[in-house]
Amino acid sequence: MRVYRTLGFLITIGLCMVASAQFTQGTRDRDPDLEGSKLLATELQKAQIHWGPVYLLSRFRVADVGYTDVGYLPADDQGDGLTLGVEAPQRIYFVPSRKVILSADVTPGLSYTDNRDPRTQFNYRTRADVHFLFNHLYLDIYGGRSDTLQAQVADINRLATVRETETGVAGEIKYSSRTSALFSARFREITFPENRLQPAGVPLELLERDERAGRFSVLHKTLPRTSLTLAGEYSDYEFPETAYKNGTRTWIGPGFSFDNGRVHLRAEAGPGTLRFDQGGQHEFNGVLGRSLFGYRRGKWTASANVHRDLGFTIFANNNFYIADQAGVRLGYVATRRLSLHTYTIHERDEYPVPAQGVLRRDTISFTAAGFNYQLLRRIAVGLDAGWYTRSSTGFGDEDSGIRYVLHLSYTP
Repeated sequence: MRVYRTLGFLITIGLCMVASAQFTQGTRDRDPDLEGSKLLATELQKAQIHWGPVYLLSRFRVADVGYTDVGYLPADDQGDGLTLGVEAPQRIYFVPSRKVILSADVTPGLSYTDNRDPRTQFNYRTRADVHFLFNHLYLDIYGGRSDTLQAQVADINRLATVRETETGVAGEIKYSSRTSALFSARFREITFPENRLQPAGVPLELLERDERAGRFSVLHKTLPRTSLTLAGEYSDYEFPETAYKNGTRTWIGPGFSFDNGRVHLRAEAGPGTLRFDQGGQHEFNGVLGRSLFGYRRGKWTASANVHRDLGFTIFANNNFYIADQAGVRLGYVATRRLSLHTYTIHERDEYPVPAQGVLRRDTISFTAAGFNYQLLRRIAVGLDAGWYTRSSTGFGDEDSGIRYVLHLSYTP
């Protein structure tokens, strides 16, 4: 029954895409540019090597494994040791025509940690895309695989190797100069291979799962600088090792975006549910959403974000936790080569079912300041230093101390 529901959901999205594309063929539009097409054009302009229809973007970077663009939250494994990651992202585009663009991403990497048990591990991320660019339709069909050491800050607070395989389709349909629709559908398999770097004594196999997910949103440029949106999401989860976690997540919510060149604001929120197939499981019914604020003036930049969503857990008696995240960042361009920044990240994870009479709540924060310096035209270095704290009301890791984040990048 689960397979039929998911198949029906994806077929419905496909039929809507085809019908909408046929409808737009007869419309007139003075502004036919699609966001996907704009992003591709920007990427091609950044290419270091251009030979006929072939474009290549290449980089090399060194960073703390516990650092990500989503959350600056080092994991507990980093305590008194050194944990570094080296990556060399490579992206190649092949442009046989104006309507079709092929791309491939390969990111080999190496992770090293000397905390307690010094070990080195090879990582990789790969992805291949076929982009179709039409007057009123942008379509991206892709597939990829990754096997990387990542900071699992929430729930287990450890470094763990995650292997993901994903295939999907995403795109945009432009009905008119003011109205467009964005859609995506994907299948993702998540595993934690035992022959890789994994935290000892943590049953990560309980989180292995297959995900089938889709999102559809409609955007209308109501005012010159303001757009209104309405979005819906559907996800279907199947856990091979823990069938009682099998279920579905739904969400629908209105939103808006505002952009006047200096200030950018985007937000969406609405009711969400998480239902489990097996009876007697604690389920979720509440508000989920996200917001993002950005500001730029002269040499100063500022940004802030708030995010509320759900995550799966291996903690006793709980299938999921509710994650509330917020962050603020301030940047200043001091010279042509030197930029300074400071930021603070806060997260609160709540577990709805008591374990041994205690409701678990984890609180995580990281406040830091740092710099980036363009050492040479192609080489940039940087360092962040900040105070990291983690507390828990029930059986969770507690930690605090100074953390350092190293940045080093080389662009050929």
